[in-house]
Amino acid sequence: MDLHRVHYLDTSVIVKLLVRELGTEPIKSYMKAEFTSTFYATSLCFAEALGVLKSKYLRKEIDEETYFTAGAIVSGYISGDGDIELVDVDISDSAVFGEVEDVGRRNRLDIVDAYQIVTIKKDYFFRFSHSQPILVTADSGLAEAALTEGLRVWNCLTQPPP
Repeated sequence: MDLHRVHYLDTSVIVKLLVRELGTEPIKSYMKAEFTSTFYATSLCFAEALGVLKSKYLRKEIDEETYFTAGAIVSGYISGDGDIELVDVDISDSAVFGEVEDVGRRNRLDIVDAYQIVTIKKDYFFRFSHSQPILVTADSGLAEAALTEGLRVWNCLTQPPP
């Protein structure tokens, strides 16, 4: 096992770090065990996670205290000394967006998920790391698409940790 692995967290995983639901404990345990590893996420995944929290709050699946606490927690995760670093490729670049669109159409993915795959494939650490990064997700459709696109994936709801 590598001492330093690179992971990319999907929206579904970020939400599990913020509110207790199926898959929360395996994710938290894994991140704690992988303390020498690096965890990344796209800014779009963080924005999408905030949208999921808002939806949970509006549907009364979480209360106001949980909602605002989760917001503070997400801020801590991405702060200067937080556990997760934001990484993005320039989606305003028409060539990058063209790749995102191609991946999305080819795999029947939404733009945020396709953008995440393109980001991982283009990211510096993917190109120069000695080991292939791991996309961590609880989204079966994204997991399948990422595998099709040649990425290493851990579906935290259906597979044991890598």
